[in-house]
Amino acid sequence: MNSIRADVQADLEILNGDLAGESFPLGDELLVGRCEGDAPVAGKLCLPDARVSREHACIVRRDGAYFVQDLGSTNGSLLNARVLTPQAFYPLHEGCNLQFGGVHLRFRPNLSRPAKADAAWGSALGEHEEAFDLALIAGGDAEGPAAGEASMQIVGSASARPNISMAVDAVEALKALRSHIADGEMTAKGAQGRLRALAKISIDLGGHRDRESLLTKVMDLIFDIFPTADHAYGLLCRASDDGRERLKPVVSLSRQKGRVAVAISRAIISEVISKRQAVLSSDARADRRFDSHQSIIGLGIRSVMCVPLLVEDEVLGLIQVDTGSTHDFDQDDLQVLTGIGAQAAIGLKNLGLVEDIQQLFEGFVSASVHAIEARDPSTAGHSFRVAEYSQGLAAAVDRSTLPALRDVSFSREQLHELRYAALLHDFGKVGVREHVLTKAHKLYPRQLDLLQARFRFARASLERAAYRDLLDELEREPLGPAALRERRRKIEQMLQEEQRKMRDFMAMIMQANQPAVERVSVPDNLDAVRDFRFPGDDGEPMALLSDFELDALTLARGSLTPDERQEIESHVVHTYAFLKHIPWTKGLAAVPEIAYTHHEKLDGSGYPRGIVGEEIPLQARIMTVTDIYDALTAGDRPYKQSLSEEVALDILRQEARAGRIESHLVDIFIDSGVYRQTRVTER
Repeated sequence: MNSIRADVQADLEILNGDLAGESFPLGDELLVGRCEGDAPVAGKLCLPDARVSREHACIVRRDGAYFVQDLGSTNGSLLNARVLTPQAFYPLHEGCNLQFGGVHLRFRPNLSRPAKADAAWGSALGEHEEAFDLALIAGGDAEGPAAGEASMQIVGSASARPNISMAVDAVEALKALRSHIADGEMTAKGAQGRLRALAKISIDLGGHRDRESLLTKVMDLIFDIFPTADHAYGLLCRASDDGRERLKPVVSLSRQKGRVAVAISRAIISEVISKRQAVLSSDARADRRFDSHQSIIGLGIRSVMCVPLLVEDEVLGLIQVDTGSTHDFDQDDLQVLTGIGAQAAIGLKNLGLVEDIQQLFEGFVSASVHAIEARDPSTAGHSFRVAEYSQGLAAAVDRSTLPALRDVSFSREQLHELRYAALLHDFGKVGVREHVLTKAHKLYPRQLDLLQARFRFARASLERAAYRDLLDELEREPLGPAALRERRRKIEQMLQEEQRKMRDFMAMIMQANQPAVERVSVPDNLDAVRDFRFPGDDGEPMALLSDFELDALTLARGSLTPDERQEIESHVVHTYAFLKHIPWTKGLAAVPEIAYTHHEKLDGSGYPRGIVGEEIPLQARIMTVTDIYDALTAGDRPYKQSLSEEVALDILRQEARAGRIESHLVDIFIDSGVYRQTRVTER
């Protein structure tokens, strides 16, 4: 080359290929192209790449500034990943990346402050910095740190300009990385090592249930990928209460010290988050904003890379890597880090989608439970409490050392199955008529009103029949005044006795109309009510109680007749039919069966199928215990009063001794104190 070194004000550094690492001085004009033969050509930079045209591009100096021009090459030229329009001039600035064919070059001015080109040029990064001004897909506000696992110090003002050598589109960087790998432009050792690390990240992205642990796992591999890195920071974007995005530091690592405080530039955050750019700073120590921050200076930072975690139109966070060594990070490093950020972002986005689906389903389940309980407000909170009790009892069973339960261990999915089954176990009550569902006494109010009206009619009928008999007697044989008064006195005495008897009958009926929680013996004195007769309109004998009313009043327990109880019990079948329509995932496939069998008993006396013993899933047997307990101790309902804990636990023991529910579960439920841990009344 004929350029005089004293006149050189810039260099072109070749980043890859056979000439990687070499620098070529720039004078007033330099032709770039492919040369035939081995002889050098004066004033021309020869690039050994078949994709480079013979006269591919030229770089010229005008008024102290450098410009690049594509000369109509076959494969085109790129400036910072942007295709150049042939014959047009584009200004070059410090750190600009050029691509001719498959050869990547970097423009390096030698002056500390090169002159600015007359062409329109504006960069929020500063006069010595370059940006790939491409439409990046991200967004958000990064003002201020949020509390997190790692402490964070944001340095620099929001308006300060960082000394950034390069800012690239993360998507374009990924494309370039794929091109490098496909074309074999990376060294075999570096490519294999980084690909292994990237593959390990891809593998490790699975199995995480929260965003923090996923990002932490990714960050743990950063030092393997970038051997010269000294520090690495991972931050997530979180929406605050005011709707604005906040950065939450999740992990901050130092190669020598382990975890350290996050030290990051606010201006770099702005470029990465709000402007959606991946940035590379070749010398952070030259950034005037860091001069007064001893925490940054103490870290000895020299070169910094920071990339956004991008998915579609959303920025999920960022990753920053810095080093204090003499090795500066280059474009290849930035492309690899951008690829890592893309992988992490996909994992984070997937976790976010899973969380959204879970929240949506939780909302659906909660709304379903509230819809059921709205039909019977007196049972509000029952399903939520049963779910809490059941989870607590399952955890206690998991810890139990009893021989019969020693091998029992519930997985996360099984606990979720139990919770959803408990929440939805009464959903089938939508198919039960409301007056049956809320029946408070053995007789419905309208039935009791009819019975009371019949008693009034009976008293009137007795009185009418008595005085009709008196009139008939007077027609047969007239009575004197004294005899008539005596006869009337006896009639009224008889009527008073009958009315007293009917008042007693009504008192017995009102007492018998109250449902009993526990099985009780039927009172014998209702037989007297059943046998009592009064004269009808035509004098025919009529009963005070109908057979239906007598059957209802003589129920040994509860307020439901056999037909009504069968209708109530059918809610389990309705629940099962409803839950079977839901496409449960593999981990929740047993939800319908658990809910279907929670009223089954070990001795076969349960419903709806009357199955026994081990045929009943363990989760269902757990829910049977908790469902009975909450039904007994829940607040007063129209058809029963709340029982104390002692009485309810005693009933559970009785059921266990009778072989209807599992005694081991009852013992653990009582001994662990699960029944005291949660008293949810509403949600």
